[in-house]
Amino acid sequence: MQELVFYKDPLFLTYMLIIIELAAFAWLIIDMHKSKKKQDLIIELEKQILEVEHKILDVEERIIGLEENIMQEIQKISKILTQKNS
Repeated sequence: MQELVFYKDPLFLTYMLIIIELAAFAWLIIDMHKSKKKQDLIIELEKQILEVEHKILDVEERIIGLEENIMQEIQKISKILTQKNS
């Protein structure tokens, strides 16, 4: 009875190596695709964070402007009161 020994056949080993390389390459492509999706999601989230930060800066600028107006009004009232008291 003849024994089948595939691992001694160089052609069989070559085919097995090609199959392994194809599987590894497919895995690499799938992994890169998943990473790209995650990277795109991270970039989108960073854009949203920047938009929120810009809105916060706009609100802070408006608050500073209002504070300046309040300070000017306080100075005007203070001058009027000092003039009336003198």
